Amino acid sequence: MSESLTQLQKGKYINLKTYRKSGTEAERLVWFVEENLKFFVSTGPDTFKAKHMRNNPKVQIASSKGRSNPNSAYIDAEARFLSKDELEPIIMLFRKKYRMFKLWSSLKNWKKEESEKQIYIEITPK
Repeated sequence: MSESLTQLQKGKYINLKTYRKSGTEAERLVWFVEENLKFFVSTGPDTFKAKHMRNNPKVQIASSKGRSNPNSAYIDAEARFLSKDELEPIIMLFRKKYRMFKLWSSLKNWKKEESEKQIYIEITPK
C-alpha cells in the first residue's frame, strides 16, 4: 500500500479535486470515511462537487489536516454515486467517526424533500 493511501486512511479530512466541464480543477476539503480501501464523502445533491462528478467521475484525493492544504500526494480515483439501499452502513461509519454527524445531518436536512437531502459518493483509488 502506498504511503499516500496510508495517510489518507488515518486522516479526518481529504482534499477532493474534481473537474469542471472546461477541464479546470476545483479543490474542496471534505469529511470522509473509509472501508475496504474505498472512501466515501457526503454532500448536497446540487453542490458544485456533485455536479462536477456527475459530468466527470474522474477525481483526485489527497490527505489533509485542514485548510485545504494537502499533506500527501494526490491519488487518481473514480467517483460513483451510491443508491439508497447502500447508504445505511456508510451513514453509520460517518456517525462513528464524526460524533456530531447525526446532529449536523439532521439540522442540515430539516424539512427538506427526500431529493434535496444529502447524497453519498464512493471514491475508489486506481
